[in-house]
Amino acid sequence: MNFNPMIIFKDVQTFFPMVWAILRGKYKMPWGTFFWAIICLVYLISPIDLLPDVLPLLGITDDGAFILLVLTMLHKDLAAFRQAKQNQENIIEAEVVEPKK
Repeated sequence: MNFNPMIIFKDVQTFFPMVWAILRGKYKMPWGTFFWAIICLVYLISPIDLLPDVLPLLGITDDGAFILLVLTMLHKDLAAFRQAKQNQENIIEAEVVEPKK
């Protein structure tokens, strides 16, 4: 994956809905992908970092680098989730009704 800002932005937008869909049982994915998604969330929420956030610029940089790493690893799964979601939204359920005679 290249580091195109638009692709990264799209992946970030897809990340949280994908995790939420997995947790609700609406979407199935490989356990490895789910593992890295949860690790990423825990790392972002956790006060324990490689570099403390109180260090100006450096503290935020390690969070950003970790997010980019995880998004790169999950890019294919995020694209597959977007495709599945798009296919699901494009399905129109209809019923053929015979006119009464």
